Amino acid sequence: MRDGMSIVKSYTNETEAQIALAHLQAEGITAVIEADNCGGMRPHMDLTCGVHLLVTGLDCEKAAALLQDAKADPITEAWTCSSCNEKIEAGFDTCWQCGAEKK
Repeated sequence: MRDGMSIVKSYTNETEAQIALAHLQAEGITAVIEADNCGGMRPHMDLTCGVHLLVTGLDCEKAAALLQDAKADPITEAWTCSSCNEKIEAGFDTCWQCGAEKK
């Protein structure tokens, strides 16, 4: 591993790894992505070699727990704003038409 970092999770593509990386960084955890795909020139290698998310040893347990919690979060369904009747897509808690919070 690189400079005392360990693999906390492996992915089959870099997009999923980037999403997880952003989640960890938002929680104050330093993480990096390691992929042996020739700098993106051979993305098919991600499937065979994997794309790895690395964190320092001190943050390994916390990072693994955060990633597990993120996976367990249910995806919400689309809803209708009670203030303006705008149809809102799943995943949003605030109406983009009037700014009302989901109830």
